[in-house]
Amino acid sequence: MSTNRLPQRDSHRDRSTNEYTSDRDRSYPGDVARLNGHKLVAIDEWLPGTEPTPYEMDLTDGYEYRTRYWHCRKCSQERNHRDEFTTPCDNPQPATALEAGGYSIDDPRTRRALNEKLDVRFATVGPVYEVESESGATYEVDIEAATCTCLDFEQRQPDDGCKHLRRVDLEIRTGLVPAPDGTFSR
Repeated sequence: MSTNRLPQRDSHRDRSTNEYTSDRDRSYPGDVARLNGHKLVAIDEWLPGTEPTPYEMDLTDGYEYRTRYWHCRKCSQERNHRDEFTTPCDNPQPATALEAGGYSIDDPRTRRALNEKLDVRFATVGPVYEVESESGATYEVDIEAATCTCLDFEQRQPDDGCKHLRRVDLEIRTGLVPAPDGTFSR
C-alpha cells in the first residue's frame, strides 16, 4: 500500500446527523423488464460500508458499495433478482382516463377534445362548467345531464358527447379540474 495517497474526503458523511448519505443513494439506470405482468425497473443503491463477503476478513478499504434490486412499478414488490418475480402481478394497471370514460382515440371528437386548445373553468360547486374554445366562444357543459350549448351537440347529439363534454370529463378524471362536488380525483 502506497503512502503517497492523498487522504480521502468524507463526502459521504452528513455532517449534521453523522449518518452516511450520498448523492448516489438511488439511481434508476434505465434497466426495465416485463415478467409475469410485472413492470420491473432496476434500482442501483449505494450503501455505506463494505460489501458483505463470505470470508471472515475484509481486504477492501472502500467506504460504500453498490447493490442492485428490482422494483415492480405496478404492485411495488421488490426482489434481489429479476427472476424471483415468478407469480403474476396482482395489481393490474389502472384504466386510463380514456378507457375509464369509454372513449376511443380513433374517434375524431375525442382527438379534437385532446388536441385543441380548450380552457375548462370550474366556477362554483355543481355540474356546470364553462369551456372556452380556440375561437373564443364560451360554452356551458353540464356534466351530470351530459349536455353542452355548442352547435355540434344541439344539432347532432353525438353518442359520447361533443368535444367540450369529453374534455371536461377527461379533465375531471385526470384531476385537472375538480369534480362537481368540488373535490379532485386522482
